[in-house]
Amino acid sequence: NYKKYYNLSYKLMNKNGLIVVDNVLWKGEVSKPDKNDRLTNIMRDFNNFLKNDDRVEKTILPLGDGITICRRI
Repeated sequence: NYKKYYNLSYKLMNKNGLIVVDNVLWKGEVSKPDKNDRLTNIMRDFNNFLKNDDRVEKTILPLGDGITICRRI
């Protein structure tokens, strides 16, 4: 439900507002081409969705399982 919650949160966000998303690196699994389990692929898909979202500026912080900070522009 990452995309669903992200899109709902975006609608509530003012300009320069932030959305912080946890677990985006999924224990490093998203970077391993041989990992193709359902949850890893869901997180890859969500990360790709964020990458292509031109409504926000985004930064991934490699802390823990990864955090993405999105700022509405």
